[in-house]
Amino acid sequence: MKQASPSLPWWRTLHSAPLELALTALMLFIVATTVRWLLGTIDPASGGWWNAPEGRLLAVAPLSGYTVTAVMLSPWGKVTGGHINPAITLAMWRYGRTPGRDVAPYIAGQLIGSLLGIAAGRLVWGPVFASPAVDFAVIRPAPGWSWASVALIETATMFVIVGVAGIAVSSRRLGPFTPWAVGTMIATQIIAFGTLSGGIANPAREFGPAVFAGAPSLLPVYLLAPVLGSLAATVVINRVHARRRTTARAPAA
Repeated sequence: MKQASPSLPWWRTLHSAPLELALTALMLFIVATTVRWLLGTIDPASGGWWNAPEGRLLAVAPLSGYTVTAVMLSPWGKVTGGHINPAITLAMWRYGRTPGRDVAPYIAGQLIGSLLGIAAGRLVWGPVFASPAVDFAVIRPAPGWSWASVALIETATMFVIVGVAGIAVSSRRLGPFTPWAVGTMIATQIIAFGTLSGGIANPAREFGPAVFAGAPSLLPVYLLAPVLGSLAATVVINRVHARRRTTARAPAA
């Protein structure tokens, strides 16, 4: 997540927001392709751990998580910060690393990119992409999971990711490892919660699939819970940083 200076010219937003759109579309297409060829080809009748969702998630998780890492490390990602997640954009704004004027264009680009990425998946993979086995890569929680349970997990997961990212990006020593830390945390939460709450912690990841699949019932939860977790984490981390700065100045005073 590259630090962005508020003093940068306003027209930078016109360049960066379309890049966020393109990066998010690419991310959704890769994730959707992963779902099509891994989760969409499960054959329970064949038996074995590989034909169970838990087994396939062991492959889906790192592919999805480190796709985010690759986006962040890409030349385009270094220009925009490689957010590809509205909750991350809001967090980087609260951390003072993304100008406020970039927030709305970034989020709009991410949501549109989500739609375009899923549309590309449908175009490339054909009718099977809309079949019940794939269903546009939409996320659905396990039976019995209420919206409150999903919201709790999504909020908590995003709180941890943004909290760790906030600590890392403020450190010269840890900063270069931030993309890898984020990718690893995403992969971990997919393995832990993928078959339960869905484990996405990214509103853009669910927006396009839910729209195409006609599954709006839990979409507000998947859109809002990560944002709440993200903003809560920035409050905590910003207070920690402020307290450290105050403590560091005290001896000089």
